[in-house]
Amino acid sequence: MKNFVWLLALCLSACQHPPLAYITNQGANTVSVIDTHQQKVTHTITVGKAPVGLAVSKKLQRVFVTNVEDGSISIINSAKQQVIETIKVAGSPVGIALSPDDKTLYVADWYSDRILAISTSNTASQREVIAGKAPAGLVVSQDSQTLYVAARDSNQIVVIDTASLNIKQRIDVGTHPFGVALSHDGKQLFSVNVYDNTVSIVELTKPDATPQVIKVGEHPYCVIANKENTRLYVTNTQDDSVSVIDMATQKVITTIEVGMTPEGLSLDALNDRLYIANWGTNDVSVIDTTQLKVIAAIKTGDKSRAFGQFVMP
Repeated sequence: MKNFVWLLALCLSACQHPPLAYITNQGANTVSVIDTHQQKVTHTITVGKAPVGLAVSKKLQRVFVTNVEDGSISIINSAKQQVIETIKVAGSPVGIALSPDDKTLYVADWYSDRILAISTSNTASQREVIAGKAPAGLVVSQDSQTLYVAARDSNQIVVIDTASLNIKQRIDVGTHPFGVALSHDGKQLFSVNVYDNTVSIVELTKPDATPQVIKVGEHPYCVIANKENTRLYVTNTQDDSVSVIDMATQKVITTIEVGMTPEGLSLDALNDRLYIANWGTNDVSVIDTTQLKVIAAIKTGDKSRAFGQFVMP
């Protein structure tokens, strides 16, 4: 009986795939695929010109990549680690997010001020809305009914109804908002304000409340909350660091040095790991979120960005 249990455990372990981290390398026109258990790159996939943003879906077995310089979106089959489709969008796509129901892909066209809504079952089915100047970061509510857009040059978060693409609200935040994220309970929205060196905390259940503001490092870029909503992590591109914010006190409790010019970040919550793409050192820093220290640096490609949710569980 003991041998059977041991063999069953061994089989289950072998059959479980580790989380994968997909990293855009803007200078190399590639995506690096990192096996998070081995902590190394296992595949390098050629995509369009100057890839920036990513969205991943375990259910669809797809990775969606924005290529800013050739106006396209590469679709990668994550089972085969191959590009299977390229969508031309005739613009400059940067930010990207997938609805939690996996039905709609949202893309921010940086120079045309557009948001595209693309059906994942039929990529020719596309809708669009003008949503503020220089849209950047995107995030979708858990019920897939609301899209939040960081309109960088409008200094606002634009709130959009996903069914109609009508704008429901504009929320003033700091100067040049870029990365955005939601708390896991959906009650708070976090906006990184690049020129103010701050993060705005928007209470979505209190639409008239003034956002709280927390100072972080120089030129913050992206933000993410942990599953328990007790911490925020923020990349600071000109400090080469990550700020860790305690949500109870709304203060920075520590600052962790990472690679040069850190940009995108994504959590592997199951294994207590935070992955940070470093543009300046062409690598990914791995932080143990229980110890709050860097435990590995993984070489990737030229000018790693990984703007968006890039860890596939």
